[in-house]
Amino acid sequence: MGEEPSQEIFDVVRAGDTGRLQALLAADPGLANVRNARGHSPVLIAQYHHKKEAVAVLLAARPELDIFDAASVGDTSRVAQWLDRDPALLVAKSGDGFTPLELAAFFGQTETVRLLLGRGADRAKAAGLAAMKGHLDVLKLLKGREPV
Repeated sequence: MGEEPSQEIFDVVRAGDTGRLQALLAADPGLANVRNARGHSPVLIAQYHHKKEAVAVLLAARPELDIFDAASVGDTSRVAQWLDRDPALLVAKSGDGFTPLELAAFFGQTETVRLLLGRGADRAKAAGLAAMKGHLDVLKLLKGREPV
């Protein structure tokens, strides 16, 4: 007997096995919404493991992106919807301790960073994350060298 599909999806995403991922999602599109023990979605895990094709397959399944997922993939309109609904999410932390701005900066999502700065997000740690990943356009925004 194999793993539960709800856990297998994380292994498949980490491996970048898009064929198996598509098969799992075809059998149960709801798997795109499962969470691991730390509260992470398959989308966020795919982002962390630099599996762009897996991210694309997961997004095609139209998962319910939380603010952290949306910030990581640069879904700026979804981030705005979350903040309109609950402004306190601006300072919320993901399962691994990152704010939406820090995730957007880490993954180089310039437009999402611009929106979050416009909403008053704290840029303190975000610049270091952008610099670590070499996202110079995001870094300029965070350093205030470019208007938001």
